[in-house]
Amino acid sequence: MLEKAKKVLATVIISTAFALPAHNSVAQNGYLSPNNITRKPLLKPGLPSQQLKKERYLGSRLIYSTKDPLSEIFTKDPGLSKACRRGRFKQVKSMQYIAVVDGRKYGAALYQRNMLHDPKKLAKKDRIYLFKGQGTSNCRVFHKTI
Repeated sequence: MLEKAKKVLATVIISTAFALPAHNSVAQNGYLSPNNITRKPLLKPGLPSQQLKKERYLGSRLIYSTKDPLSEIFTKDPGLSKACRRGRFKQVKSMQYIAVVDGRKYGAALYQRNMLHDPKKLAKKDRIYLFKGQGTSNCRVFHKTI
């Protein structure tokens, strides 16, 4: 009985070893990025001096960028921050639209249905809103008149 189990185990091990491919086709043909977009390989075989390309904000759309500090341009809104913590004022899809302020990335939204979930109509049409920590109990909302 033990001898028969050993033979079956050996057969299974050999059959699985031959069933596995010799190389990973995704690694050879490209790689999968976080949002499942197949990209070309970053490095070609045989060229070790080639540097990796940086994809800065993969899957996000940059709608505002500045090098000025956040406190000089934007105003923190405690009422909207409280509504954000309760889920009543937030981006429709977190970090789909972003703003880079002083090298930091924030979620961003304008007064549009595809960007902003605002059932209580708290937003104003002439402002851009920045979100920090959306979906947490520490959500903060900043705004600036455009």
